[in-house]
Amino acid sequence: MYESVTLSLTGNATILSVNYFPSINLYEDSEIALLCLQSFNSFPNINENNNKFSIEIVDNENNNAPMMCYIKLEEGCYEIEDINQRVKKQIDVYNSENLTNITFDISVDPNDFRSYIKCNGVLHFEIPFSIAPVLGFEKRQYKPEYEILRSEKAANLNTINSIKVMCNIAQGSFNNHLQSHSIYEFFPSGRTGSKVIQSPSNLIYYKLNKTNIDSITVQLVDQDQKPIDNFGETLTIVLHIKRYGS
Repeated sequence: MYESVTLSLTGNATILSVNYFPSINLYEDSEIALLCLQSFNSFPNINENNNKFSIEIVDNENNNAPMMCYIKLEEGCYEIEDINQRVKKQIDVYNSENLTNITFDISVDPNDFRSYIKCNGVLHFEIPFSIAPVLGFEKRQYKPEYEILRSEKAANLNTINSIKVMCNIAQGSFNNHLQSHSIYEFFPSGRTGSKVIQSPSNLIYYKLNKTNIDSITVQLVDQDQKPIDNFGETLTIVLHIKRYGS
């Protein structure tokens, strides 16, 4: 029987699993807490669900067949400057191949975080898997009636509002009205690519749902319980198990 044990799990995914043989035998009143989490802020804010929009060319001579420039961003971690650069690159290719003159530029107001887009074409944000919510725009068409378009809402580059650390042998937490295996929750506040280190100063222990530990699985999920991708960055999670009151 172990009164105190530390478990360290490391891998290149946000699901870490380990098997123990022989199994770890613990007391009935044992409980578990997160000691430390280390990784990098490489959690994507653009994915297949929010990476598209298109630009319709204005004053096209062939009115029966409007010319459309379709924009698609690869999954990744983007700042607004990155989005602007990737979109312009695709537009440049389209202009070169089709002898068009689409212009596009996007920026964010540092005071209210609204997006500003300058484009001489019709923005189609109503298409499926639109990037509109990320940029603070509605899912509709925007005609170039004004020199600069201003988003209705603040840009939402942080699609992940919270990261939960789930542990399959822990119990005692709730997500809304449902029981959960969550033992810790945090938000990656640093810039994209920066080091993430979470070492709680006040450990919160949760009761175990088993005392004979032959395997353990730890997973990172977002606020909606959806698995999080980390682009293969190294993730290390250290857990501490002890008897209650010790």
